[in-house]
Amino acid sequence: MIPVSVASDLIDAHRWKPESELLPLGKVLGRVLAEPVFADRDLPPYERVAMDGIAISYTAFESGINLFRVAGMASAGMAAVQISDHSDCMEVMTGAILPIGADVVVRYEDITIEGGYAKVNLNQLHQWMNIHRQGSDARSADQLLQLGLMIGSAEIPLLASVGKAMVAVCSLPRTAIISTGDELVNINQVPLDHQIRISNTYALQAGL
Repeated sequence: MIPVSVASDLIDAHRWKPESELLPLGKVLGRVLAEPVFADRDLPPYERVAMDGIAISYTAFESGINLFRVAGMASAGMAAVQISDHSDCMEVMTGAILPIGADVVVRYEDITIEGGYAKVNLNQLHQWMNIHRQGSDARSADQLLQLGLMIGSAEIPLLASVGKAMVAVCSLPRTAIISTGDELVNINQVPLDHQIRISNTYALQAGL
């Protein structure tokens, strides 16, 4: 037998050091990041509509206009469109790019559309209402995840959003479990009166 301090020194001298390996995003759940992860662009990357409704100019509403001509529609996946007249509005869908010239989104529940015009049925609005501002979650080059973080279900979509099809993770250790003792026999054997079946190796394997 050797002292515990000597045994600890021997273990410390042979610590396992994981290497970095690249794995597809679909196979990294539960693994440990081997690199920090940064935003490759602003998140969200544009002024994002957060409610179905109409996009209008806050200045126009403040000037007393509450009836807007519907000039078209902007849906998610479309390039940015422009509202050319401050008395016009644009129907917008959740996730769409906010039309240029607009800085307020009014929900369908708060308007009445009839004859090509939308009436705002609210007395008060505020600028950037129902809009998810560009870069409000993160700015381009911001660090989003740190080295050494275990990847969970919350990190998977974030990795996808920054284009991490392949993710650098720490390699997994290989472990050998050895159980010794003259009294031990395999679990498929019938032990004699002075013997017992091996159980600790299975307990340790399950724990690992």
